[in-house]
Amino acid sequence: MKKNSKLLSLLSLMFITLCFTGLVSCGDDDPGDTPTPKQTISVRSCSITNGTEYEAASLSEVTISYNATVAISNADGILLNGVKCSAKNSGTTAMDVVITLPALEEGKAYTLNIAEGAIVSKSDASVKAPAYSVSFTTKAAPQPISNDATALTKKLGWGWNLGNHFDTSSGQDGVHPQWGYWDNATPTQALYTNLKAAGASTVRMGVTWGNYQDAEWNIEASYIAEIKQNVEWAEAAGLNVIINMHHDEYWQDIKQAASNNIVNDQIKDRIAKTWKQIAEAFKDKGDFLIFESFNEIQDGGWGWGANRTDGGKQYRTLNEWNQLVVSTIRATGGNNATRWIGVPAYASSPAFAVDDNFVLPTDPANRIMVSVHFYDPSNFTLTPEGNNGLSEWGHTAAAGKADPNSNEDHVVETFKKLQEKYIANNIPVYVGEYGCVMHKIDRSNLFRNYYLEYVCRAAHTYNLPVIIWDNNVAGGGNEHHGYFNHNDGTYLNGSEPLVKTMIKAATSDDASYTLESVYNKAP
Repeated sequence: MKKNSKLLSLLSLMFITLCFTGLVSCGDDDPGDTPTPKQTISVRSCSITNGTEYEAASLSEVTISYNATVAISNADGILLNGVKCSAKNSGTTAMDVVITLPALEEGKAYTLNIAEGAIVSKSDASVKAPAYSVSFTTKAAPQPISNDATALTKKLGWGWNLGNHFDTSSGQDGVHPQWGYWDNATPTQALYTNLKAAGASTVRMGVTWGNYQDAEWNIEASYIAEIKQNVEWAEAAGLNVIINMHHDEYWQDIKQAASNNIVNDQIKDRIAKTWKQIAEAFKDKGDFLIFESFNEIQDGGWGWGANRTDGGKQYRTLNEWNQLVVSTIRATGGNNATRWIGVPAYASSPAFAVDDNFVLPTDPANRIMVSVHFYDPSNFTLTPEGNNGLSEWGHTAAAGKADPNSNEDHVVETFKKLQEKYIANNIPVYVGEYGCVMHKIDRSNLFRNYYLEYVCRAAHTYNLPVIIWDNNVAGGGNEHHGYFNHNDGTYLNGSEPLVKTMIKAATSDDASYTLESVYNKAP
């Protein structure tokens, strides 16, 4: 019995010790004895990433997301590089704070600091969020491009097409167009003198040659003389001139040539013989004269034909033809040895011009230009009265009356890509044709005027000279592109104010006259 008493005493002592050390429970739990943990606030995410570079113009707000509902206690504690920012709770969730940044400068480092206690718990203002900071930089402003390409842009300036005159075509070899020139005009020295006085710098003369060739591909001397007369009138007026091979596409069957070497060789033979005669006729003319190999070579599908499925054969064929023209012109010597030569991509499309399938000719003179045309969207600029015609354009256009995929952003994207691929690498690009018909509705013509000004200002922004299409047709409607009378250069359609606006947009170096300022004047 004595041994058991000692054992019980020992066990009691051990139990009391365990109670004091907390290893076992010594009675009922009391919830009031354990304090409730205090709420804490922390940042879950931020809409900008620390150390990242952003476009200054596109970063105006920063959203900070917390792990609890929060309120803004001290807005003075939210600073960007020491400058106070405004802040508010997000309209989406009370766990987010939206901070509005002041206008950012390009090429600068910034740190956004949120002081401790500037943000507090919405349910208990004594609970403060800790200090938080995030740093970022803005992209430097692009440096102006200054090279031979931009110098040529300034030289060509704003230009004008003698449209539907020498480019008129019967579609047959040796057969003159039945009704004469489609523009029903007889140009004179006054035409070119008045164009220069209006502010034009360049005239593009599209020429169809096949209607004036015999079976040996000799060009009629009287036809060359007539073209030369117009070139010399333009030269006397102080204008640059571009002459090309225009509606000869009727015998330049690129689809057949791409799939048949015999056909291709025959076409190449004629191209070489024709361009040799053109080059010889103008070899002594100065640098004011530019040659352009072709107009809008394509298979009739305007970029949506067999070129999409032939494995690139048509693209390679056009590259071959462009090289042939350049080599033929250079071989004639004289001023042709260094004359600027423009070459188009497939269908003269900007999209095909920036595609890798388009390969520039090799040229010992290193004086090749890229020629593109721009009429997007064509159901607004060319055929507004067609089945899919559009009456408005741009960000202020009414729903259903404009193409949302071919607005201001499309213009900028198109011209920017051309600059990045070519002009930045000292290869000039020019918009050999652009334009928009006169519409029959006053409101639609407000959008037309806006379109033409925006395209010209975008072209200037990205260092592209532009040449308006003019076919001498007065009034409004499909294919009505009249600006100047083709006989004497007087204005058509009351177009003087619009012409002056386009010239200013295409040539002015006024830093306050920006794409944004044009955008903000949309109808």
